[in-house]
Amino acid sequence: MDDSDVKIFKKEKRDDKFDEVGLISKMNEERSNGNIDKSKRLGVYLASIFLDKDVLLHKLRPIIGDKEYTQGEIFQIKILMFFAAEYQINSLLPNNILRNTAINALYDDIHDQAGEFYKEFSDGAEYSFYYLAIRKNSDIPHNIGRCFSMLCGKGKGNEEYSSLGAELWKGVLEEVGDIIRGYEFVGMKK
Repeated sequence: MDDSDVKIFKKEKRDDKFDEVGLISKMNEERSNGNIDKSKRLGVYLASIFLDKDVLLHKLRPIIGDKEYTQGEIFQIKILMFFAAEYQINSLLPNNILRNTAINALYDDIHDQAGEFYKEFSDGAEYSFYYLAIRKNSDIPHNIGRCFSMLCGKGKGNEEYSSLGAELWKGVLEEVGDIIRGYEFVGMKK
C-alpha cells in the first residue's frame, strides 16, 4: 500500500513577517540594558508580596479594613490582585519581551511556592469574568467590583463587596504601578 500522498498534518504557512533576527536583537538589547533582569525581579517581588498573607493583609489594610474574610474571599482577593498586577504589567512595560518575562517569573514563583493555590487558581474561570468586565470599557472599576462580588458568592448587586472589589482593583493598579516605575525600565513611558 502506497501512502505517500496521505497527509496527516496540513502544512502551515510560515509567517514571513516574523523577524527572528529582530527578535534576537531586541532580546539582546533588553538583556544588556538590564530590563530582562528587572522584569524577572519584578515578577518575583510581586509574587513574594502576594503569597505572604501577613504582608498582603498589611498592604491591603487601608482598603479592606480589619474585617475577617473567609478563606474563599481571601482566595478571590488574591485572584483579583494577580489579575490587576498582570493588567498593570501589560499596560506599563514597554514591550512583550519584558511583559512576558515579568508575568512568567510571577507565575513560576507562585507555582513553585504555592502549588496548591496555583493549581486551584489556574483551573478557575475567574480571569475570564474579569476579562469580560474590562472589555465592557465603561467604568472598569465598577465592572470589576461587581464581578468580584459575584465571585465571592455575594451576587453582583452587593454594594459592600462590589465597592471592595472596585477599591482593590484601583489600589492594586496604583501600588503595582508605583512598584513598576520604581524599577526604572529603559524605554518605559513616565
